[in-house]
Amino acid sequence: MSRRLAGLALYPSLIANLVICRLLRIWNWWDQIGPLLFVGARPFPSDVPRLYDLGVRAVVNTCEEYAGPVKTYSDYGIAQLHLPTVDFTSPSLDDVKIAVAFIAENHKQDNAVYVHCKAGRGRSATIALCWLMQAHKCDPTDAFRRLQERRRQVSRNLATRHVVQQFWESVSEGS
Repeated sequence: MSRRLAGLALYPSLIANLVICRLLRIWNWWDQIGPLLFVGARPFPSDVPRLYDLGVRAVVNTCEEYAGPVKTYSDYGIAQLHLPTVDFTSPSLDDVKIAVAFIAENHKQDNAVYVHCKAGRGRSATIALCWLMQAHKCDPTDAFRRLQERRRQVSRNLATRHVVQQFWESVSEGS
């Protein structure tokens, strides 16, 4: 999807996500995927204290359209890795590898990590899926099942995305 089309879809899709998650409470704004990993939608400054209370000390932000609440992160000592990715597209393989390494490094320090995009369904879920494949030595289908058990609104085509298949090849070659 082009930047222009993604830009046109930004506010309608953000409002839809706010209604579904915060007003109707059909989906969660974020979900815990593992002991130290959360995946969800773009955090507002008012979300940061709660994330901090959950142990989040690092954030992977995949939004090209949103730099994140940088000042609030700084106030709470939360590190952010910003990997700008156009909405409705997948992160690059290089960005996925950088994000997975960032998550692993923070987990070694017992820091929880929050991975987000605008809605927590595509870009961020792609990174979480790849982290699951590496951390649990599982294939894309199994990783997707694990992810969807915790965050049911993730995009259904994640396991077949080209970047996921590329990451799987790199992980399985390294085994």
